[in-house]
Amino acid sequence: MNFRPHRFSACRKYLSVILLLSVGIIANAQETMITVISHTKGAPSEMKMAELRSVMKGERQRWSDGTKVHIALMKTTTPAGQSACQKVYNMSGDRVKRFWLELSFAGNADPPTFCNTAAELESFVLQNPGAIGITDNFSGNDGIKITEIDGQKSF
Repeated sequence: MNFRPHRFSACRKYLSVILLLSVGIIANAQETMITVISHTKGAPSEMKMAELRSVMKGERQRWSDGTKVHIALMKTTTPAGQSACQKVYNMSGDRVKRFWLELSFAGNADPPTFCNTAAELESFVLQNPGAIGITDNFSGNDGIKITEIDGQKSF
């Protein structure tokens, strides 16, 4: 039997490269697109990402029409919640929960409502003037509008 170790070694290298590329492609494919939705009263129809971050971090308590801001987020264990934590807060889910715990404990802002499902989040936004939320599955409910971020409906 004529076994050539250098060929086996080369195959292992190529296999390793293919596996790494596959993992990268799968990770990108699993990125959850999120949409910012808001009650028809309160939030504007378009915002810059910096404005959204300011609102979502409790730095802005009222909309320009005087309506109180109410924040709704998907639980940080959901794909939409994880995506919002990364894209909006630039934090992990655990860090976002700690951030809100510290902020609300200090009395500086009301904590967000964390929802289990997109339907629950939509219901919260619909029932609360001034509410804004981040979801991965908006059904197009009357009384709720999409708030574009940097000119995009989803990101």
